[in-house]
Amino acid sequence: MAQERILLIDDDPSFLEITGAILRRFGYEVLSANNTADGLQYIETEKPDLLILDIMMATVDEGLQFAVKLRQKKDLQRMPIIIVSAQPDTEKGYARSLEDDMEWIAADLFMEKPVDPQALKHNIELLMKKGQ
Repeated sequence: MAQERILLIDDDPSFLEITGAILRRFGYEVLSANNTADGLQYIETEKPDLLILDIMMATVDEGLQFAVKLRQKKDLQRMPIIIVSAQPDTEKGYARSLEDDMEWIAADLFMEKPVDPQALKHNIELLMKKGQ
């Protein structure tokens, strides 16, 4: 069986390095991009099995907008997306609860940074099974 491939998109090099090392230790192949333009190139050429995406990069909602664009592409609608962010909900400008907002966020799960490695592994496994 081929190794499952995960794409990390985050503008924080330390998050990419640490999370990438954790995911490799769990047996995943890891691709990393520090912006959504490079991330889209990986998605189109490498076809990752799952995406872990930061919210705030060049703009405060770059990750959210990117996830919405991905979901609009028919061939990418089923790719699992985990959104990660270090900011509390109120600082992200959410007027409603995160549970309400998940309907328009276009992601399967939201996790706060710092991400707990075991929780991340568990969530990845759940989403990979769901997509099969």
